[in-house]
Amino acid sequence: MSTELLESESPPKRSAGSGANPPGPVAFRFLRAEEEPWLSACFVPPPEFSRMAESRSCVIFGEPGSGKTAICRELQARNTRPDGRPVRLMTPWRPSPPPLEVRPDLAWVRRLVEGLLDACAAALVQYLCRFPEDYTRAPTWAQDRLIWFIHRYTLGQPEVRWGPWAEGSYPGAPLIRRILSAPVPVILYDDASPEMVMAELLSGLGGLGLEGLWVIADGLEGWANVASEHLTESLKSFLSTLSLFGQYSPVYKLFLPDEMEPAISRAEGLSRRRIEGVRIRWDAPALKSLLERRLAFAFGRETFPLEQLCNAPGLPGWLEKVGGTSPREWLDQVALLAEYYAMQPQSAPIDEETWKTLRREHPLRVYLDEEKRQVRIGGRLINLEDLPAKTYEMLRYLYRHSGRVVTKAELYFRAYLGKDRVPRQGDNDYEWPTRYAGLIDTNLWRLRQAIEPDPDDPVLLITRRGHGVILQVRW
Repeated sequence: MSTELLESESPPKRSAGSGANPPGPVAFRFLRAEEEPWLSACFVPPPEFSRMAESRSCVIFGEPGSGKTAICRELQARNTRPDGRPVRLMTPWRPSPPPLEVRPDLAWVRRLVEGLLDACAAALVQYLCRFPEDYTRAPTWAQDRLIWFIHRYTLGQPEVRWGPWAEGSYPGAPLIRRILSAPVPVILYDDASPEMVMAELLSGLGGLGLEGLWVIADGLEGWANVASEHLTESLKSFLSTLSLFGQYSPVYKLFLPDEMEPAISRAEGLSRRRIEGVRIRWDAPALKSLLERRLAFAFGRETFPLEQLCNAPGLPGWLEKVGGTSPREWLDQVALLAEYYAMQPQSAPIDEETWKTLRREHPLRVYLDEEKRQVRIGGRLINLEDLPAKTYEMLRYLYRHSGRVVTKAELYFRAYLGKDRVPRQGDNDYEWPTRYAGLIDTNLWRLRQAIEPDPDDPVLLITRRGHGVILQVRW
């Protein structure tokens, strides 16, 4: 079992702020929470955020682009007192599932717990590097517990793991050197239970003035790639570790892909209410508020209604169809408008004609899941079960050849009929275009009705007159 910190085990660095000047359209460029130092300045909480922020364990489910990492980082950002000191020890943790050939048995759970305790030791070292005076003021019994925990539950040699921190020039470096060279007090016997170990750690943290310990696990999308049966067993074993700590358990905040919800809902921790399951749910008003907050931040205003950016009547409906319930996709659709708006000499709203031109030049993200017969257009998931089989085969072919013009002959012979080539005139299986052109047009119409946000003004399936059709997508 390997674990890795969400923050690297390297000496702390001063983070660059966004500066006094508003960032402009760059605030819409990356749309990845880990790349946005200004996130807290324009964060809008989802409707269930108060439940996520409670001091109790919860599993937070969300689809791609729903803002799991943004919520995770905001929870960490709010863990700050007015004087800048943390309220509690925050432990970023990224466990990895067992290999497919390994059963998630008790031995695997033990390795999982060891990895968790190692992550706690890493978070504690980083904390002491920033606030060594808290350790100096702590009573001796608290100091002894922290020295013991760092030495005993660091995986590998503490002197090697934390040596770079001890040799740095930041405030706690001398303290880390003293801790690494100090005699290790005996607090518990070597095979003490996780509950007893955690009780001693929490006691030591209390001596520092911290109000407990939160374990934050994000970036677990890789778990969804594990075979479903193996995944279910892994998740159940994973949640069973929470009961090992009893009343001295830390607070867990686990961010998981929504596709894991059916498996994890059957785990013991949720069924006994030790952990609460929370699903990230966005509605159109909340997403519009999120857009407007970021627009105001980007352009340095108190407020920035969406209508002042673009007055096209169809824009709100387009955002709902293309963005679905994904903040990332709503922001992505406004990104091109913010960039265009910033380049104009006068701050006039973008009109509908300009908006439609811009959206045609900005391909949507498209992902076809052939196994589930689903296609994701932007943030909207579309089931294709009702699409005729031949129409679906045409979509598969266009998707596999996206970005290039596909002729009607190619669609008919290779996609519709399933041949491995397009016959030439004179071949036995050749057919004149007049025999299949109408059939192909009908199926293209069906496809547009199924996947285009606005079938009357297509942006995905574009006809090149006299040549064929092209599926324009962005990955």
